[in-house]
Amino acid sequence: MSEINSESNSPLRVSPYARISDTDEERAPGIDRQLRTVHPLIASRGAVQTRDYTDNDKSAYKPEVFRDDFEAWLQDFIDDKNDGIAAWDLDRVFRQNTDLERVIKAYCDAYLKQKRPKPVLWLPSMTLDLTDPDGQTIARMLVAVANQSSAKTVKRVTDFYRDEALKGNIFSNYPAFYRNKDGSINSEKAAITFKAIEDVFAGVRPTAIADEWRTKGITTARGGRVNGETVRRILIDPGIAGLAVYRKELLIGTDGEPIKRRDGGLTDEATWRAVCKELETKLGRRRKPTKALLSKFLRCGLCGSRMVRTRKTDTYFMYACQSVDAGGCARVAMSGPKLDKQITALVLAYLNQPIDAVEEKPFESQTRLDEVTAKIAELMTAYRTGEMSGSIVFPSIKELEDEQKVLQGQAAKHVRMKRKVTTAADEWDDIGLERQQAIIGEVFEVIVIMPASNPKGGVYEAERAKPVWRSPEK
Repeated sequence: MSEINSESNSPLRVSPYARISDTDEERAPGIDRQLRTVHPLIASRGAVQTRDYTDNDKSAYKPEVFRDDFEAWLQDFIDDKNDGIAAWDLDRVFRQNTDLERVIKAYCDAYLKQKRPKPVLWLPSMTLDLTDPDGQTIARMLVAVANQSSAKTVKRVTDFYRDEALKGNIFSNYPAFYRNKDGSINSEKAAITFKAIEDVFAGVRPTAIADEWRTKGITTARGGRVNGETVRRILIDPGIAGLAVYRKELLIGTDGEPIKRRDGGLTDEATWRAVCKELETKLGRRRKPTKALLSKFLRCGLCGSRMVRTRKTDTYFMYACQSVDAGGCARVAMSGPKLDKQITALVLAYLNQPIDAVEEKPFESQTRLDEVTAKIAELMTAYRTGEMSGSIVFPSIKELEDEQKVLQGQAAKHVRMKRKVTTAADEWDDIGLERQQAIIGEVFEVIVIMPASNPKGGVYEAERAKPVWRSPEK
């Protein structure tokens, strides 16, 4: 028998809905299998089928997941564009009571207040009337059962994947930026990531790296737009050093060492820790980009204060000592464009010189760092086996962890010092302001600007600029 809208004497408009969780496929076969059951169900009851509403790779159990087509269907129902929904099973539509209650409210409002046709919820196994208290009770019970089932499944799956992660086996629907879908390293994106690491050691901010990536059309692993925080998260992820992580937890083995991923990483642990140290958030210290090439390096030859960029016109600026209120003497200034050109010529001449290879020295305290790490693991083993009490173990571990933190910081600094910025002189104009400044910082300690011999003469005196060259061992 046909389902008829008694008010308009026309068939009910019923929406097919299908949903599936956790799939990498653009259109999972499970979606089509559900619709092959739902379409005939609607037709058999004489209703008019609206467009399909499908949520592919969307969980109905996780409250934080936004199901685009479920929300679109509900809004269309509220806007009187359909008279209900049909699905393969109730758990395809609802796994959370909050969603069910929203639909109950919308159905009751449409039927009881707006006097629209009685809304339908059709399943192959049953029909539920969500405007009736008995139907609502049955639906709530079924959704509660489905929710509990999902919770048990989540716990079981969580335990399985954590156990696998402890073995070094990492599974992810959305691998890291520099990995392929199967977890292997993507050589092209690995090269991009290596350059980003070198840029960070050179003093380039993640926001500047992200700007460069966007210019080159580089996106996130999921094809999204990159920003500074995106770059930072990619570089501080322990997986980049081949370390195993589960739900943001760095997994530690019984020996006190981080567990290694079986599929490896891009760099070593020391380099990763150095990158993390470089990118750690320092409260109250937001680095602002400078607009002038030499702002970070100039010092007044009279008072030693920093010199800042002062714009005179749209195309011309000066480097000048800060005001007396800011701690300077305000008595020394120099043409900005001409000084930039002079110092750039010195840097390019330096870059064109052959550089002797520097012998790489190992981190002197590495042995002690290894000893401290091993001692922490030994104490934890003694605590777990009951050989030593917590009152003895944990104060000792606290002291060792403090020392370990200091040593790891020193190791990170050692790695940073080994990373020197290198570039060819003919690349200078294309590498961006921040990388240019990073190279200048590795060539010069500071550049001291002496007072003009004749302040009113208007003649540029190149000899006033006194670069302090950075010693090779630094």
